[in-house]
Amino acid sequence: MARLSRVTRFLRLAPNREGRDLVVGDLHGHREQLERQLQAFGFDPARDRVLSVGDLIDRGPDSFGTLRLIEEPWFHAVLGNHELMLLNFLGFYSSKVHAARSYAAGGGQWVNQAYAKHRKMLLRLADRIATLPLSLHVAGNAPFCVMHGDLHPIGSARNTQSRDETICVHKAETTTLSRSNLGDALKSALLSLRFAQHGVHLTASPVAEMPLTYVGHSPVRNITVHNSYVYIDQGVCLRGSKQSGEGRPPTVLDHAAFASWLDGATTALARVPHLEQPTSALSCSH
Repeated sequence: MARLSRVTRFLRLAPNREGRDLVVGDLHGHREQLERQLQAFGFDPARDRVLSVGDLIDRGPDSFGTLRLIEEPWFHAVLGNHELMLLNFLGFYSSKVHAARSYAAGGGQWVNQAYAKHRKMLLRLADRIATLPLSLHVAGNAPFCVMHGDLHPIGSARNTQSRDETICVHKAETTTLSRSNLGDALKSALLSLRFAQHGVHLTASPVAEMPLTYVGHSPVRNITVHNSYVYIDQGVCLRGSKQSGEGRPPTVLDHAAFASWLDGATTALARVPHLEQPTSALSCSH
């Protein structure tokens, strides 16, 4: 019998008054690359937090180790479609879109070895995955949200209160797979700017009424901002240079720094008479 029928819509996090909130894109089993990025940021686990847009697992070299991040007190993740694929494979529920039989033969090849060697730990982690929310709402001077797909699980952007604290797991699948807002973004002209080492694409309407909302799932060549959604999955699955042979590192953003930069950029954008012609932002499919 299926054990999981409903998923938590959102979880509120208190402001981080002591350190920074670092938001990270899809990891897909690349824990070592994340740790390199955090080291470059001077990450302090006693003060800083890492907030993940989901898809911790599959495809990469260390899905099991990456999944264990959810046990760290400084790490906060939302539910991604690949986490739901794992729960479906392990029998937590019966998916209408993910095929359990094909999971371990595809991107989830790691799961058979993990189940054989670390069965109890894997099932404990799976129980923890089943409690992950579809979105995080982080309070502070610049409040923000974190989700996987770009379909908001609470519906109205204005309504941060919902009558139901949970959502049907099959509707959650639709939420984690959504790219609807990004589709609108790619139909508009994109202004190319730089933030730190990142290329950033802004549409003519980068900021909407709701707080900044970081999302993954849809890999983009450049961070793309439209209607307050910030797409930060830049395809960690992709190969790097031919010389290094390493995959592209996951995107990590200091929220406070990025929010401040974006505020200045949107103010300047209002004075720009013409944007560039539409530019494709997609790099690969997840």
